[in-house]
Amino acid sequence: TVIQSAGGVLGPYWQSIHLGQNEEDSGQFRRPHAVEWISGCAIMVRRAVVEQVGMLDPRFFYYWEETEWCLRAGRAGWRIVHVPRARLWHKGVQRDYRPKPSVSYYGTRNRFLMLAKHRAPVAVWAMALFETSRTLASWTVRPKWRSMRGHRDAMWRGVVDFVRHRWGQMPDGGG
Repeated sequence: TVIQSAGGVLGPYWQSIHLGQNEEDSGQFRRPHAVEWISGCAIMVRRAVVEQVGMLDPRFFYYWEETEWCLRAGRAGWRIVHVPRARLWHKGVQRDYRPKPSVSYYGTRNRFLMLAKHRAPVAVWAMALFETSRTLASWTVRPKWRSMRGHRDAMWRGVVDFVRHRWGQMPDGGG
């Protein structure tokens, strides 16, 4: 069995990092452990948490919504825990997964929304802007990345839609 996610953490520049992603399940996550977020397809939560922190923010629509929600719950004093005995078989992502351009759109726009909503430090914003600019430039000028033009265009559109406060589903229905 391959692990999709054993929960996740935010990296030093608020990158979303899945623990155990694409690893064979050899028992490395035997015990419950604290994490900063749980994958949205596998969240089980008490009603009291929803009553206190609210539902998922619909502006995110897809990508980062569970991370943002878990951050709110954690800041409200709730523990976020990966429980390995709880098992879920998710048909969505596989090892040879090739993401669609919509993943670049939502990942970019919603990461910026997360940074804005939670007032990320200037250094985190600077790194996110640098990473995005570097990726856009690479996907534009480097011949080996010409096949990524759809992703480049979607990423750029995500930046523009963040600036224009366009939330929810991607305008052309991507998702």
